[in-house]
Amino acid sequence: MTIVRQIECKTASSASGLPGLDRAINPYRGCSHACAYCYAQDVTRFEMSRPWGEVIEVKKNIVSRLKSELAKRAKGVYGLGTVTDPYQPLEKEYCLTRGCLQLLKRHEASISILSKSDLVLRDLDLLSGWDGAEVGVSIGTVDSDLAAWLEPGAPSPRRRLEALRTLSSAGICTYLMAAPIIPGISDSEDSLQELVARAHESHVRMIMWDKYNPKPVASSRLRRALDAHGFELKPFSMEQLNHTRSVLARECRRHGIELDDAF
Repeated sequence: MTIVRQIECKTASSASGLPGLDRAINPYRGCSHACAYCYAQDVTRFEMSRPWGEVIEVKKNIVSRLKSELAKRAKGVYGLGTVTDPYQPLEKEYCLTRGCLQLLKRHEASISILSKSDLVLRDLDLLSGWDGAEVGVSIGTVDSDLAAWLEPGAPSPRRRLEALRTLSSAGICTYLMAAPIIPGISDSEDSLQELVARAHESHVRMIMWDKYNPKPVASSRLRRALDAHGFELKPFSMEQLNHTRSVLARECRRHGIELDDAF
């Protein structure tokens, strides 16, 4: 059962150290997608005594705060979803991400959204025709069974791929975030080939990929999930990492897709 708390934030956006982003906007704290590998809890130290995804804080005044901030400064690229998913299920009820997007578009700001949900399609009316808008959809595996227990609260890979196709067909700048690629779990040649092929079918022109980031809390959570399904988390290997990238690069070249390294 998800515990939802409504809070008031002091600021709507914060300076971002991520490449290509000037400011970060996270309308929620925590994420009910509850991905086993997510290291946002390590980074934010949010509710460390509880399972990731059990508690979500809703920043109920974030839209009004953003309105005040944009009146003073609207330049730069705003990233939505750097330590939470801006389109997790609660967004259906609270519409905080949509409210922020409406303000950002009005101020002609540039945005970069990253989500693991096809709920982003709800805001197609705002994203269409927005020259400064970019949407990334995160899909680390197209294996629906594997995704079901790695990402228990997230929409299926199929639904996310369909969202990418719809966004791309609407002329919106999109990319597939292939992350995380987990050693021994989602890094086989067959898995990577399938992922790139499905991205191509969804009219994706760019794939950004990232290796699994072994933060302590996330690693412990992931190991428990893997153990429960008879898998073992393999240690990081530079040789395997290079092989993974070479396979992705080869498949992207074959399909005419640009490959970029995340972070």
